[in-house]
Amino acid sequence: MKLLIIGATGLTGRELVKQAVAQGHEVTALVRDAAKASFAPPVRMIVGNILDAAALEAAVAGQDAVISSLGSAPSGPFKEQTLLSKGTSNLVAAMQGVGVNRLITITGIGAGDSKGHGPWFYNWLIQPLVLRGTYHDKTRQEKIVRESALDWTIVRPAILTNGASKGIDHVRVFTALYGVHVGSIRRADVAGFCLQELMDRRYRHQAAVITN
Repeated sequence: MKLLIIGATGLTGRELVKQAVAQGHEVTALVRDAAKASFAPPVRMIVGNILDAAALEAAVAGQDAVISSLGSAPSGPFKEQTLLSKGTSNLVAAMQGVGVNRLITITGIGAGDSKGHGPWFYNWLIQPLVLRGTYHDKTRQEKIVRESALDWTIVRPAILTNGASKGIDHVRVFTALYGVHVGSIRRADVAGFCLQELMDRRYRHQAAVITN
């Protein structure tokens, strides 16, 4: 599959690239700064910014699917963010413009109706004091994806950690959240889940909360 990965230089993005190549996908990585990217062939790199609609459309053209692993800096309790929602709006427009339909978007626990379903310290301390504006933007980002005509899946990881993959059998998935509180998940398992969902479409037009 010809696969474009947005946010490929982030920690989760790098896992996506590594695992996608190992699975035989033809991977293109959109990067803002080629000097900071270290992807070797066969990964194809395109230098561009998700806020640059023209560069984004050029990157999307000819792909079979897109995985967006966009990240953003902590916002604090007062500053609002717009990168995720503006970038995702551009991405949806670019995909629709060139006829690429399959999109997996990684957001996080705390976006939309998943707010309050993480651990207590995350719900009451980290999200409101460190990530408040970021998660407002993730919620807007999800709304843009939901309202698109694309074949989409939203993936909401629990708190991200590093380390070797535990394996797809150790990933728990929730779409109904009543009574659910999740802990953490390894970035390698987020990547593995996204690549499986890319093929299976089990959670098509759903937001899946995932945790180890």
